[in-house]
Amino acid sequence: MSFKPIGKVVNFADEETMEILALWKESVSEVELSKHTHASAYVFEEYTHYIVVHDSLNMEFPQKRDEWNKRFCREGGVSVVKLIKHDNNKLYFKGLLATNNSSVYSILPYTEFDHPEATYPSQEMEKLKKTVFDAVIPLVKGKDVLDVGCGLGAATLEIARQHASANVLGIDLLEGMIRQCNSNADIYDISNAKFEAASVYSLPYENRKFDTVTCFFMLHHLDNIPKALGEIKRVLANEGRVLAAEPLNHHHGTKREGNDWIKLFENAGFSAVFRNISKSAFIEATVKK
Repeated sequence: MSFKPIGKVVNFADEETMEILALWKESVSEVELSKHTHASAYVFEEYTHYIVVHDSLNMEFPQKRDEWNKRFCREGGVSVVKLIKHDNNKLYFKGLLATNNSSVYSILPYTEFDHPEATYPSQEMEKLKKTVFDAVIPLVKGKDVLDVGCGLGAATLEIARQHASANVLGIDLLEGMIRQCNSNADIYDISNAKFEAASVYSLPYENRKFDTVTCFFMLHHLDNIPKALGEIKRVLANEGRVLAAEPLNHHHGTKREGNDWIKLFENAGFSAVFRNISKSAFIEATVKK
């Protein structure tokens, strides 16, 4: 990139965490502009979305993700982002697909997102997640909530927003992702959501601690689902509930329908029911009495 940098990216993204690029669309990154440059110089009140030109990712995605390689892994990276807020020489963008300390070369308003008649294609999984979150997150109850496999925290933060009196904890394996989750919570000023690195196979929490445990689109990734459900059962309060959702047309190895998920939960000691929400199975489970 031959342009002169105007700032740098501040987040917790590295090559390991950026392998799950789709998750970073929901994350918030800071762009720290050069000294004596005020963020307002790049902000237009009539626009919500911007194009940010930044350093490319030093990695290569699989062939089926070649569009990502073209956009982010060649001579430079181009992200279409949403402005969350700005302060002094810092801007905070949702969906910036760049690693920590990447140089930023340009920030331009992206007019079409703000056009009232504009329509845009979106990935099916993103649409499905939104549909499920809208239906399921209002059902969360209790003081202590655990979101297992939180990714970059989109569902965890939405649970915390909608249930302000609850203590919401999100867990996932990668430390970099967890640091980014906590950063997202700080940027959004959500104080009742916390994040920790932990494995669902060995949850570092006391028995019967959580009133609700949520698992959104993560169980089908696991090699040992019964073991994970056993740990979830251990930390679930006696009257607590598990709220889980799994895609019906997207799987890794074993394709499962709603009744297949019910059997897995029942074999782990739960009473469970399911219903379809769009192209997903929504499972609601309680510990058998």
